[in-house]
Amino acid sequence: MSSVFDAPSGRAPRDALFGPEWLGPLVWEWLLADGELSHFRVRLPDGGGQQWRVFSAAAGASDNATRRLEHEFSLAARLSPPWALQPLALLSDALPSGHGLLLVSSDPGGQPLHELADQPLSIKRFLHLAIGASSALVHLHAEGLLHRDIKPCNLVEGTDGSVRLSGFGLSVEADPSGALPVSDSICGTLAYMSPEQSRRVERHADQRSDLYSLGMTFYEWLAGHLPFEARDAVEWVYCHVARQPPALSLYRGDIPPALSELVLKLLAKNPDDRYQSAADLLADLRSCNCQWQRLQDIPALGHDLAPARSEAYRHALITQARQREAILASRVSVTIAGGQDTLDLASVMKAAQALSEETEQDRLIEILMRTTILHAGAQRALLMLVKNEAPLIQAIGRDDDGGLRIELVNLTPSKAHLLLSILYRVMRTQQRLVIEDVSADGYFRDDEYLHEHRVRSALCLPLLKQRQVIGVLYLENNLAPGVFTANRAGVLELLAGQAAISLETARLHQELMAENARRHDIETALRNARAKLARVSQVTVMGELAASIAHEINQPLASMVSNAAASLRWLNRESPKVDEALSGLRDIVQDGRRAGEIVNALQSLARQGAQQRRRLLINDVIRHVVALTVVEVEQHKVLMTSHLTRSPLQVYGCEVQLQQVVLNLILNALDALSAGDQVLRRLSITSEAVHDDYLVVSVEDTGPGIAPEDMDKVFNAFYTTKDKGMGMGLAICRSIVNAHGGQLYVMPARYGGATFVFTLPAV
Repeated sequence: MSSVFDAPSGRAPRDALFGPEWLGPLVWEWLLADGELSHFRVRLPDGGGQQWRVFSAAAGASDNATRRLEHEFSLAARLSPPWALQPLALLSDALPSGHGLLLVSSDPGGQPLHELADQPLSIKRFLHLAIGASSALVHLHAEGLLHRDIKPCNLVEGTDGSVRLSGFGLSVEADPSGALPVSDSICGTLAYMSPEQSRRVERHADQRSDLYSLGMTFYEWLAGHLPFEARDAVEWVYCHVARQPPALSLYRGDIPPALSELVLKLLAKNPDDRYQSAADLLADLRSCNCQWQRLQDIPALGHDLAPARSEAYRHALITQARQREAILASRVSVTIAGGQDTLDLASVMKAAQALSEETEQDRLIEILMRTTILHAGAQRALLMLVKNEAPLIQAIGRDDDGGLRIELVNLTPSKAHLLLSILYRVMRTQQRLVIEDVSADGYFRDDEYLHEHRVRSALCLPLLKQRQVIGVLYLENNLAPGVFTANRAGVLELLAGQAAISLETARLHQELMAENARRHDIETALRNARAKLARVSQVTVMGELAASIAHEINQPLASMVSNAAASLRWLNRESPKVDEALSGLRDIVQDGRRAGEIVNALQSLARQGAQQRRRLLINDVIRHVVALTVVEVEQHKVLMTSHLTRSPLQVYGCEVQLQQVVLNLILNALDALSAGDQVLRRLSITSEAVHDDYLVVSVEDTGPGIAPEDMDKVFNAFYTTKDKGMGMGLAICRSIVNAHGGQLYVMPARYGGATFVFTLPAV
């Protein structure tokens, strides 16, 4: 059998209505779900007209749902049926319905008013419901209660046209000194919660908090949607603390300005700027209704609303209606265990993770600014970083008509940007500074920034690294005083510490990237310089070869002239000697081909651009260069011998480049032999195959050799022992050999002098 708790004496009949007889067949009609609670209408099956509103803790609901039902039932004696759904009974979970703990209340019929939020109401319909809701709130406040969860689904329009309140599970005594019968966590519905109810400002929630929630409901009825959209609890709280609702005239052109001002006055961030009682609100609504019935307009109320409004309301922000689905999840009652500490922890963890994962400085600044503004409830924020011992503004964040915007800048702070007296005090003391109401603070009220800007709440935080100020965060909110609490400033300091580390890491990363870019530019310039010097060296080598090549070409040319003259003489005889003439002509053809080969070789060595690689016999490369330098060798009175391998192994490379290597080594050897006074001047060129892996070419001379201390320097660019040398020849040779997959090195010769050896991989 179920446990039955009847309503208090005098408020509901103490008969057997809710005893075992009530457990028979009942007709259940589901109405709506509000978080962990479900709303039903229950009727007797005989159709006798009796019905009740039943609130059930859903299966798997937390203890908060059960406590809310028990608490609402305990308030039954203070709730009257003409303006509230009065609790009648509390039934245990032994009910056969399987709905768990049930709270049975009176039911005036009709439907909860949350269904009206889909479309804007007419002015007449709105005024009727607004007067009914305000009247019910007057009665609740007269009982000394604070509802804390005013929203459309907790307002019921009965079949008699009266509007009644429901959902008293979060209600508390309006006197702050009274004991709270429910947990002092953040309770209510995020989409309708007042700034002070969210515990984000230094104000206690009172009956004016219910007026703010009622203002959110009025706005939704008139506009067809809520004034804000948010993605999570932190952003919802930010909207209520720092974001202004758009003017209702932006959505409807038929709303009288006086009525729009009435709703916006209810939504003032500062409780002192709202209606101070539900009775005052009810009086103005009745005045509006009277004028509307007579004039179909509301020219003005009985008194001026403007002075009580916050100054910022004269600049209603323009926003666009967002998707309704994003708001639905925030229209149910919630209890955030741990209150603001839970939101702070979630915000810090989310921000710390984002900051630690980001290394790009601009993106890091955007994350820091957005997180700080949302968490602190600031309307405007500045991030300053210290560079060359002076602060520079790097980012400005503000909430404007397009939402929260972060602008990256590089500005010197001035009196046009912030209170300089606050900035320099924080930099000097390295301590955070929280000011509840700057405009009323005697120390800062003479700051020039206040001549143009009305600042209420301000917070300034230093970003410290190893006891050095590397930056400053400045926040302000001009809607209400006391927005930045000391507890919240402490949480922001944790964020600031993580931000300081992340910003310093990002700075070092940026410097490293810049250094890498500079190094890349230097390496590119060095490669270009080497290529240019290689070309200069090549031209120099060609100049040195010009005389030898001239001698080489003169020999076939002289032979051609001699043979041509002889052939003419043979043919001019009385008895022409044709055979002799033909022999001379064949010699001319051979000498002409030889001259052509010399010219082609010169062109190949001087040719620029990309070189084609192919399979080569290294001996062919050596023989070609030897033929080019034979005259030069003879002029230096040098004996040149060659011992070339018979191996058929080939290399894969550029013929011209490899010729340049061999040519440079031979010319260097000739220069070394000319500088000495050796009796035996010998130059030996050899090639050998090592297994099937690679080929070895060596050029050995009997010159004075290379000093041991210079052995490691000869391949360095610009190092030379010649009077007129450039020091690029051997550096270029090593680059060419390395590019072909080989190695070039030097060692002492067997009989004095030097031996240059290079290896090339075999194909």
